[in-house]
Amino acid sequence: MLLDKNIPIPHIKLIDFGLAHEIEDGVEFKNIFGTPEFVAPEIVNYEPLGLEADMWSIGVITYILLSGASPFLGDTKQETLANITAVSYDFDEEFFSQTSELAKDFIRKLLLTPSRCLLSQPVDTQQAMVRRESVVNLENFKKQYVRRRWKLSFSIVSLCNHLTRSLMKKVHLRTSEDLVSTCRALCLGTAPGL
Repeated sequence: MLLDKNIPIPHIKLIDFGLAHEIEDGVEFKNIFGTPEFVAPEIVNYEPLGLEADMWSIGVITYILLSGASPFLGDTKQETLANITAVSYDFDEEFFSQTSELAKDFIRKLLLTPSRCLLSQPVDTQQAMVRRESVVNLENFKKQYVRRRWKLSFSIVSLCNHLTRSLMKKVHLRTSEDLVSTCRALCLGTAPGL
């Protein structure tokens, strides 16, 4: 989340740790939960998790912040997960024209060999300057956000249509118009008692 998007260099706050789990040394932990766009291949493949899975997510977040696009997002959840397991992404010039090679290399290291990323430090002041010049691409981020919201809206409408069809098959006591009105009210959260 951007704490204040109206300042030249916005502060970023990571959120949504509802599924977070502390991993203990020597205790194997596997998990299949997470937001599909951000999960590491280890999660998709139900393999033991460690620091690498967190570093992967940081790589995805960094990619999104610098480009406004998502590196692995597909048209379906299955396509997104397939892109993750294949580590299928690129640095499209449309989104990364203002991004330094140092920033791209940082993302590559997070997504390919996360433990090496911890060792990456700026070698000289020129690299430090390039790092400061890489900016959050808010315009592309907004476009991708709109796309995600549209997909969510489409899913909600599809669910409402499915519920309407299911209820119409099961309930014959009400008229079709009354049933459709009830379903719409349920989907919109305006039904009595909600």
